Parts: sequence; structure tokens; C-alpha cells
Amino acid sequence: SLEKRPNWEAKSAMALNYSKWDNIVCSSDDDDDCHPNIDKKLWRRLMKEKREKKASEDLARKNFLESENEKDKKELSEIQALKEETEAVDLEEKEKSILAAIKKRDREILAINRRKKWKPEEMCHVVEDRTVVNTPKKIDEDIKNMEYEEFVKRFESKLEAYSKLTTERLSQGFLIKNPELLHEHSSGFLLLRSLDLEMNGKSDAMKKVVKQYLIVQYVLDLTKSMGKTDPREVLLPFFKKLESGEKMTGLREEVESFSQKIKERAKVKLKEQEEERKNKKTFIGEDGKEYEYVELSKEERMGPGGLDPIEVLESLPEKLREAFANKDVPALQKAIREMPIEEAKKHMDRCTAAGLWNPSNDSEEGESGKEE
Repeated sequence: SLEKRPNWEAKSAMALNYSKWDNIVCSSDDDDDCHPNIDKKLWRRLMKEKREKKASEDLARKNFLESENEKDKKELSEIQALKEETEAVDLEEKEKSILAAIKKRDREILAINRRKKWKPEEMCHVVEDRTVVNTPKKIDEDIKNMEYEEFVKRFESKLEAYSKLTTERLSQGFLIKNPELLHEHSSGFLLLRSLDLEMNGKSDAMKKVVKQYLIVQYVLDLTKSMGKTDPREVLLPFFKKLESGEKMTGLREEVESFSQKIKERAKVKLKEQEEERKNKKTFIGEDGKEYEYVELSKEERMGPGGLDPIEVLESLPEKLREAFANKDVPALQKAIREMPIEEAKKHMDRCTAAGLWNPSNDSEEGESGKEE
């Protein structure tokens, strides 16, 4: 016996029937019919206008047919009411004529509905509409009024991390997460950082930091020019503008220009440091290390008794002054022995008050005191 087998080809053809999407229109579909010599944007606009004109004509025709049907249905109800009172043959003929007209219009309305072209936005509807507002991270008032040293000490790790970013997208995300870096002290830190890198011969790293500096500075300047108080209000618009090729080119040119200024400033700074090293006065301490002479103010020089050691040293007799200057204890003892007791005591008391002499910590000084 022959076994009845399913018609797989027929089922496959039914499963792959895409005709239900024939009336969906996308502007990109028009490109298939576009001639190579015709601009695609112009062709899409022409096809769109053609579809819209056809759709408006069909809609006007459909509205007209529906209004005619409403009139005929009202007249049909009146005829049916008259038929109950009289059995006129002409009423039946008129009723059949009206029904036929309504049926014909219904077929035309159905044809209009079937050939209607659907755009993607017309095939969907809003089920739920809501707005979710993210609460922005608040910036403490203390941070706004913070001194430079305190600001750098608190955010140095974040500033270092930001200065090493290489793309605008990473910079945008980092500043959104850390809005406290949109501060004038950040600009100052990045500027000094770029100068330090150039002075150490790291020009490539310097240019990267310069770009990060300019981004922060541009945002701060844009905030002021737009009359805003919070730099975050202009952060996203700024990076949106950077997406255009013209703005990005302008930023790169500014980085090159500013980097050149940093290089020139670094040369001047290195020259100043070299001259400073040449003119710097140093001495070798008792520990064998080199120390720099630093001029102290009068307040800083004051000894334990409130006297200025320089003034006291200059007021001493010549022999006593030379002994102190040369740190020669035997010469100091000899100069004291040659002086009257009252005068020697007066000078040594002033030296103790100025911090030039500390008899309690030196055995030799103690011996000198006994001789006095």
C-alpha cells in the first residue's frame, strides 16, 4: 500500500511567506530603485513625498466613502420604516440599490486598507511613558572653597589617574564620576604637572597632560561664559561638540600650540635653576653632607633670651668676636681672662641670651665660667 506522506514543500513555502511585510516601508528600500546618477537623499525625499501624497488621497477617498455609507444607511433605515407601513414595490427596488452601493463602497474601503503602506513608527504604540531622573552627585561647598595644597593632597590620586587618560570618552566618563575635579585647582595641578614632565624630558607624556588640562579649562571657561554655576551642566554639551571633526581638530591644534609654550617655559625654568645652583652658597656640615646657607629673618634668628645673635656678635670686642666666629674655645677663654670680670660677665650673658653660648652643655664652657 502507498503511504501518504506530508507535503513538506508546501509547508515550507507557507512557513517562508513574507507577504505580510510587503506593506512595510523603510526609506532605505528606495535605494534599490535609485539610478546611480541620482542622489540617494534626493531620491528618498521624492519617494517619501510621493507616498505621502498617495496616502492623503487614499485617506480623503476613504473618508468620502464612509460618509456616503453613513448617509445611505440612514436613508436605508427610513425606507425600512416606511416598508412596515406600506408595501410599495419601488421601496424594495430602492433598498436593493442602496445596499448594492454600500457593498461596493465597502469593497473599495477594504482595498484602500489593504494597500496602505505602513511606516515603522505607525506600527507601534506607547504602552507606558515615564521619566527617570538621576540625582546628580552633590559637590561639597568645602571643596569649592578649598585651598590649593589641601585640594591636591585630597585628590592627588584622582588627578594623577585623570592626567593619564588618552581618549575623550574615558575623560568624559571619569569627570562625570568625579565632578569635584572640575575645579580651578585641577587646572593648576595639571599645568604644573605638564611643566614638570617637560623639564624632565618627557615631551610625549607632557602633551597628554596638556590635553587633559585644556579639557578641564574649556569646561570651566564655558561654565562662566554661559552664566552657569555648576560645570556639570556644560560637561556633556562640550563633549558632544567634540564629536564633530572641526572641534576635534581645533583641540589638537590647541594642544600643539600650548605644548610649545610649555616647552619654552621649561627652557626658561631650567636656565633659572642652573643659575640658582651656581649662585647658591653651601657648606659642609659636621656629618660630611653639603648644606645650603639660608638667610633667616630677624624673628627666626632670635635666641632663647630674645636677642639677635648677629647684632650681639657685631657688638662684641674684636678678640671675642673672632673667637666666636672661628669657634676657637681657647681663644675665647683667653679673651675673657683679659677682660674685667663685670665686662666679661655682661658680654657672656648677652651671648647666652642670643644663643651663641650655652654654658650648661659644654664642659669647656664650664671651666671658662669658673675662671671668670
